[in-house]
Formats: sequence, structure tokens, C-alpha cells
Amino acid sequence: LNRISDHSMAILSKYKLDKYQFGTDVRKGQQLYGLSGKIIYEGKWISRRNDSIIIVEMNEAIAEREASFYLEVNGHHNIIHTFGCVENSLNLTIFVQEFAELADLAGVLMDNQFNISQTILVEMFLQISDAMSFIARKKIVHCDLGCRNVLVFNVDPTEAKNNLVKITDFGLARWIDEPPSNENESVIPVRFCAPEILRNNRHSDYSEKSDVYSMGVLMWEALSNSEIPYSSIAEDDDVIRIKLNNEKLKKPRDCDHQLWVLMTKCWHEDPEQRLTFEDINNKLSNIKISEVAHHQTSGSSNKTRIHYDYKLGDHVKINGSLNRPLPAIHQAEWLTEETSSIVLIERKEELSESEKLLYTTYKKHDHLVYTYGFVENNRGSIMILQEKAPHGNLRALLESGQFNPSAKVLIEIFFQILDAMIHIVDQGLVHGDLRCENVLVFEMDPSNPKRNRVKLGNFALAHENDPSLVDDRRLVIPVRYCAPEILRSAGRSNYSELSDVYSMGVLMWQAWSNGKLPYESSTHNSEIRQRKLNGEILSKPFMCDPQIWAIMRDCWNKELICRFDFSGIKTRLSQVNIA
Repeated sequence: LNRISDHSMAILSKYKLDKYQFGTDVRKGQQLYGLSGKIIYEGKWISRRNDSIIIVEMNEAIAEREASFYLEVNGHHNIIHTFGCVENSLNLTIFVQEFAELADLAGVLMDNQFNISQTILVEMFLQISDAMSFIARKKIVHCDLGCRNVLVFNVDPTEAKNNLVKITDFGLARWIDEPPSNENESVIPVRFCAPEILRNNRHSDYSEKSDVYSMGVLMWEALSNSEIPYSSIAEDDDVIRIKLNNEKLKKPRDCDHQLWVLMTKCWHEDPEQRLTFEDINNKLSNIKISEVAHHQTSGSSNKTRIHYDYKLGDHVKINGSLNRPLPAIHQAEWLTEETSSIVLIERKEELSESEKLLYTTYKKHDHLVYTYGFVENNRGSIMILQEKAPHGNLRALLESGQFNPSAKVLIEIFFQILDAMIHIVDQGLVHGDLRCENVLVFEMDPSNPKRNRVKLGNFALAHENDPSLVDDRRLVIPVRYCAPEILRSAGRSNYSELSDVYSMGVLMWQAWSNGKLPYESSTHNSEIRQRKLNGEILSKPFMCDPQIWAIMRDCWNKELICRFDFSGIKTRLSQVNIA
């Protein structure tokens, strides 16, 4: 029998919500997100409408906490819309809400798929502050404002007004006039919240002005390409200490002066002196950005010009179509006496000095892909000529079942990768993108370790081995594979041998899991980032030797000081005893 929980019934009568039924009006698709008490599914209309939707299931405790907030602010153009409630026999509150296919702003900025200028961000900030002004008038404090809780419905890099964002997630929200019953259990988003909340955490400290402080942090985060605030600091307790010492975030590199002044006004130590959302709206409406485009700079300031060793059409030719999106790997052929198998890697963006060094000065190593040199061309792109791996990459071989290596063979492959990494670190560099896809296979034998040969390739994210250096290029970081400290900085800093060690652990996990994608149940990068920053690690692969599993886990230690270096991993691997 379909019925509605008492809580849902009260909500329905107060907010005049539409009632729906599973199988008649809507159906549930795959799970998108799940926490204890709250699960979100992709949904589909069977009748009535055709908008993209999600189905949000809440147990009674969660529903009592947050359901009414969604409905109290329903109808504002920049707040997630709730269409109605689904009748069910499980005593759950089930909402049908609109679905943002682009997911959240943190993920959109991190993926760097769109060129989102400051002018576009100002339009998004305006929409957020307008929604927050509406929320404040309803005497609600959101308490968890950040780019991860801003859904992106449309991005248009050319026309600001065509962009559309909406606020979501009222899981920590509270009514100004009603202290929550479980005050002591409330979660505090330390890096985003106002200092008065960190100091006392009394209900009276929550106000429009505490949300305004978080709005300033949200603007900083968006202008920093989704970097986590105070990214160089691992522990929240240390962040609390420096915030209570009145240490503020530093101005983002690409940030208009007017926006920076606005942010600092949001962070006034005295809440009374902070702006209101109405004030923020007015100021944003009058900001005209003198758009200096996000200029890309490499991780190193001393640029060297590329020296060309070959010319396209004279020394080498490309087989197949040239009309492929970049970056691309082309099958190529020598036009000279040379006979070795080759590929041409074509890129648009400038190479960092660290990457160039691995193609030139430090290229000779048994387990690094050999680079012949750079190829001059009239396409305005960078072309890198490299040896071709006859068997392709390790992940594709494992995933397709073409290669089923024994435990001893996998360990031999790990030794070879470790040798390559020790060589790279000895040159003062790190790889930045260790994973099975970037391990190229030159010889393979599933049972005889000595008849396997792999080489490490793809140095596009190579950096100096110095976590304090800041790289202002807008990098697309390998969220599933990289260390939490790289996620915090959105790929701008914190690169070290130990961040590569973390990725080495993921590479070993992936090799032992037949090339499986890490965190495969999550489709959005911002969700994967959150899972990893919450301390979640991958689960033990089926049939993984306990000695190897212990090494993987140590690679993922949250405390950098507790991770082994590559030489240490090599020593431990050599002590593994596999029958």
C-alpha cells in the first residue's frame, strides 16, 4: 500500500506539494549519491513532464532536519526546485527535484572544460547572492555555502546572462528563531565558516552575517579554480587555529581588485561590520571586470624555447587523420633511414620546464619512454616524437583480459616503475600522473617475470619536487589517482615525491584490480574529491596478497611523514614472499 509518512503528510499540507507515484508518474534510475539516511537517484518522468530529475530519499531523522528548508525556499530561480513528493510504503520522505547534468560548480571549475572568465563568475556570484538574500529573508541560515553546494545548470562562456546556477544542500541549515535539537552534533565546515562559529559554536552566532563570511570564501574558491581554502594545511584543527588568529586567505592570482575588496568586506572580524547579501548584490551589479584573461603560466618562470630536432613532412609523417581533438596520439612513420616504430604526441598547451627536461636532459632510462625530440610543424601545435609501445598501455591490457599477470609478474612491473620514479626524483622532479594508463608495455609474459618490460610515459603533469612551489596553469588533475594534498590545492601546489607515492599506491591497486577505475561508483570529480578528503580509501582488491595490501595502504597514509619514499617501497617489495 502506498502511503506517506507523517512528516511528509505535514509537509504536503503546509506547502501544497504535488503527489507522485512510482511506476505511474516517475521511475528510479541509478544511484548517484548515498549517505546514511539520504540517497539520491537519477529519475525519469513516466508522465506529466520531461525535465531531468533526481529522486531524493530521506529517512525520518534527515527529513525532519532538512526537508522543510527546500520547500520554504522553493520557487526561487536560483535555488534547487522541488517538484513534489512520492508516495511510498517505507515511511520515507521522497522528493522529486530538478537534476543538474553539469553537477556542481566545484567540479565544473576543476574539470576546466569551459573557459569561465571572471565576468561569468560575477554573474554566478550575483545569482548566488540573490538566492542567499531570499534565504536570509526567510530567517534561514544555510551554514554550508561553498562551490560544492552550487549546482550548474548552464554554462555559456560568451554571454554572462545565459549562465545559470542554483543553491542546494540544506543538510546543515537552521532557522534563526529555532536552535536545532541536536546542537552538539552539528557538523562545522571549518574552512568555510565564520570565525565566531569556530570560537563558540553557539546558535546565536549563526546569522546572515555568518553566511556572508562563507560567501566571501566561496568567491575566493571559485576564483582559485576550486582550490580548497588553506590548501597547504592538512589538518582542520590547524586551520581553526590560524582562522582564530585572524589570518585571512590570500588574493587569488586572477582576481579583479573590486572583487578582492568585496571578499575582504565579507570577512570582517566583527559580524556587524560585514555586508548583507543585499549589499553584495548591489556591489556585484556595479562591478565591471577589466578582463585580463586567465593567462597561463608554467610551473617555472625561466622559459626555454623548444629546440626542433625534426620536421613534419621531411623526417616524419603522420598516418591517418589530422583532424582530431588535441591532445592526440598519432601513429607516425619515418621518412628517413630509421625503422623503429614511432608515435607523435600533439598538444596545444605550452610545456612546463619539468616536462621538457624529461623529454630531453633526463630521457635516457630503461623504464622511461624514449623521446626522439620535438617536431617542427605548421599546425601551431607542439609535437613530441616518441618510441611506440607494441602492446599499448597496462590498463587497457588488464581491463580487456589480454594480459592476466601472476602476482610475481605484477611485482616485477612495480619494480620497473619504481626504478623509473627513483630516477625522476633523483633529478628533482615528480611525475604528477602515475596510473596504469601511463605505463606502456614493451614485452609481456603473464607467468615469467623476467620476460616483462614496461616504461613510464606521459609527463604532462611533471613538476619540481617542491610542495611549496605554486603552478598557476589551470591544470586538469587526475582526481581518482592523485593525493589528497593535490586535491586540496586543485593542482596548484603540494607536489612532492610523497604525493607521487600516494598515486603509486593507486596504480598498484588498479593493476591488482584488473585495470578497474578507482572510485568507479562516483561519476563526478567533486564527489570523488570529497570522498578522498573525508579520508576514504580504496578497498582491498580481491585476491590481493596481504603483504602488498599493507604497502598500498601505507602509500595512502594521510600523514605525509608516514608514507615511504620510492626507495622504501622498493625495499619493502623485495621482502614480499609470494609462494
